[in-house]
Amino acid sequence: MDGVKTIVAKAARSLRERESARDEALGRARRARMLSKKAILHLHNLETGDAEDRLLEAGRLLSEITGYTAAHPEMGFYEDVEAARQEYAEAQILYGLNTGAGYPSPASLGVPETDYIMGLADVPGELRRQSLDHLRAGRLDRAEDNLRMMEEIYMSLVEAEEASLLLRGLRRKLDVARVVNERTRAEITEEAGRAKLTGELRRLGERLP
Repeated sequence: MDGVKTIVAKAARSLRERESARDEALGRARRARMLSKKAILHLHNLETGDAEDRLLEAGRLLSEITGYTAAHPEMGFYEDVEAARQEYAEAQILYGLNTGAGYPSPASLGVPETDYIMGLADVPGELRRQSLDHLRAGRLDRAEDNLRMMEEIYMSLVEAEEASLLLRGLRRKLDVARVVNERTRAEITEEAGRAKLTGELRRLGERLP
């Protein structure tokens, strides 16, 4: 039987190892989240290659975290780790929609389905920003395409509304997405009406002597 000093020494060593693992995991999580945020900014600036580079690095960091969560499962539920996976999922989904690759699956990203859903719920806000850029540039059709994706995401999440009971904060994100979609639809409708009126006035001017 071990003496008390041996027991305490083993416990202290285990705690130090856990503390070190926690610091390593959280450091990687914060770095991965920052890279995912930068990837989204690159996508807004039409810098797809730079966005891809940031996402590759973020994915590598998140995969390294799994080594720590395997030994310490509770670390997978740390707020910073979950936030990093959600931001990464959001950025990867936006990347897929911007490049025509479509929606990546949670398995392909290596993130839990819960974090994927939470990240997906934030995508309409990013698509709205791009829709406004399209409207300012006169690309009404592109803005309308984005709105269709925004509404598809929202309706898909609403149909799985029971998940909101399991995911803290999803209901609030859905409320935000609904407002974002409504505002974007109103702005696109207004711009479409303005474009139609401008076209009719131009055609009328061409018919006048």
